[in-house]
Amino acid sequence: MAKRPARFHPRGPVNPVERQREADQRRGSARSRGYTAEWDKASAAFLDENPFCEYCAKGVFGPVDTVSADLTDHLYPHRGDQELFWRAIWWVGSCTTCHSGPKQRLEGQGLPFINALAKRLGRPIRS
Repeated sequence: MAKRPARFHPRGPVNPVERQREADQRRGSARSRGYTAEWDKASAAFLDENPFCEYCAKGVFGPVDTVSADLTDHLYPHRGDQELFWRAIWWVGSCTTCHSGPKQRLEGQGLPFINALAKRLGRPIRS
């Protein structure tokens, strides 16, 4: 009688919690990525001057709305580039909903889509 083949068990985390933990370890802590006390102060000052989510105010990801900004978003992902990290021209006051959903999906689509977003927000595009 023939034997059933062995089951394939991929290596790595099995459940979403373990998968997220492993991803967080790969990318490092927020402080190691540049989000220092200096950033906290700069971000707070930026949000004092820009208290509303710019994406919501301009209806970028849905209907026009007035929602308070929870965080300072980097329009262009800096990926550790400190020069880009500190370019305030590309900082955007954002609510968590816009930042964690549609903005993240847009970043995954590539630079042309982020450039289109920059134009819509009235910001210079990055070449």
